Amino acid sequence: MRKFFWLLLFPVFVQAQTMSVSTDSLMKHINYLASPTLNGRLPGSSGYFTAVQYSVDFFHNHGLHRAGDFKMRQMVPIETNVIDSARVLIGTEGNMTELKAGVDFSVRGYSGSGDVTAPVVFCGYGYDSTIYSDYKGVDVKGKIVLVFKSNPPFLKGLPEYSIRRTADAAYRHGAKAVIFVSQPNQKEPQKPIGSMMHGTGLFHQDMPQIQVTVEKAGVLMQNSGFTLSRLQTSIDSLQAPASVAAGCNASVFVKAGYNPKGHTTNVVAMLPGHDPVLKDEYVILGGHLDHVGSIGKQIYYPGANDNASGSAAVLELARVFSADSSSLKRSIIFVLFGSEEKGLEGSTFFVNNLPVPKEKIVAVFNLDCIGCGDSLMAGNGKSCPALWDTAAEVAKLNNWPMSQRTWEGGGADLTPFFKAGIPGLYFVNTHAHQNLHLPSDSPEIINQEQYTRMVKWVEAVTRKLVM
Repeated sequence: MRKFFWLLLFPVFVQAQTMSVSTDSLMKHINYLASPTLNGRLPGSSGYFTAVQYSVDFFHNHGLHRAGDFKMRQMVPIETNVIDSARVLIGTEGNMTELKAGVDFSVRGYSGSGDVTAPVVFCGYGYDSTIYSDYKGVDVKGKIVLVFKSNPPFLKGLPEYSIRRTADAAYRHGAKAVIFVSQPNQKEPQKPIGSMMHGTGLFHQDMPQIQVTVEKAGVLMQNSGFTLSRLQTSIDSLQAPASVAAGCNASVFVKAGYNPKGHTTNVVAMLPGHDPVLKDEYVILGGHLDHVGSIGKQIYYPGANDNASGSAAVLELARVFSADSSSLKRSIIFVLFGSEEKGLEGSTFFVNNLPVPKEKIVAVFNLDCIGCGDSLMAGNGKSCPALWDTAAEVAKLNNWPMSQRTWEGGGADLTPFFKAGIPGLYFVNTHAHQNLHLPSDSPEIINQEQYTRMVKWVEAVTRKLVM
């Protein structure tokens, strides 16, 4: 990793007239990107491509150019899975209760299609190997399995948890659908969140997969003689399976459209610098445009904070810098990544297909989940101390609260850049993820004062490098 000690030579000051970021402009972008029209901006969906067109038009209207030989749209090949509709009921025969999408349950992004009504069997963590198997001694053929959404905590050295791998284990044992639930003994069990296809493993197009609340999973178990909490305690303490018939049925219907050869799009635009030498050096401002989509027309995930806030900031910073573009010494590349939620696919593709020489990139600033929270924070500072020090000085001189926490290793869409040896910072607010992947991540939750402060911070730090 290159160390830019020359950054420390620049005086750190912020002139009031440069702080031209507009809260109204930022919120206008967020309100549109998080609107029902875009239906959660799932990569490969019509809503996502509408967001792409909106962004391209905005860049064009403010005089931005394409970067190098790139067009503003950079196509990224991915597999896609659009959830068209879903219906879930639980209970006993003749006494089934319908669950509410987005409240009681969500559909996993890698769910297959199917219409299954069957008894439910609790199978612990749904883990299956030669050293430990939650399927030992239990028959799940033709049934629906209920499993914790986690690896067994007592098995050390396991690969990163993969729901796709867990679903594959259930499939191999003959299950027809999977219901995931958070561990009830966690301090704050995860709510059913929207998701995308993420991780490795086989995809089973005929296996519905959903996540329910701990409360509704408890209803499923009420005739078993056990609570989920008691079963988790038994499994974790004895390090032994405690699989058991739930004593209830479930009816799970999901209609999904899977495309193994789909695509998404990065949006890439540039403001050229004008210094004879420095114009061939670049600062990249980026954030991911995608979110986790919808469950058909039943519920959509707005993604206002994650990450309409970062995308709106990139658009707003393009407007701000385009108004003073003649003063730019270095060039600025603005990127909206097309598939962060699916495993950093958009940013990884961009790094592998850069429009400019890697060694000419001075810094990358990634903006993700910057609309909520209470203090400024810049990740990857241990990898790039000079950049982090500059950001800290800007915050200090403006009396902006800034967390001293940072780390090494990128984070979110900065990660592929870090792995490629490209310096950068990951801008995010502290305590910013309470509504992550929930229908409640709407424009109303944006902390407009803190959000504007964050975007002004990124603007000021960027000015230190490009002017």
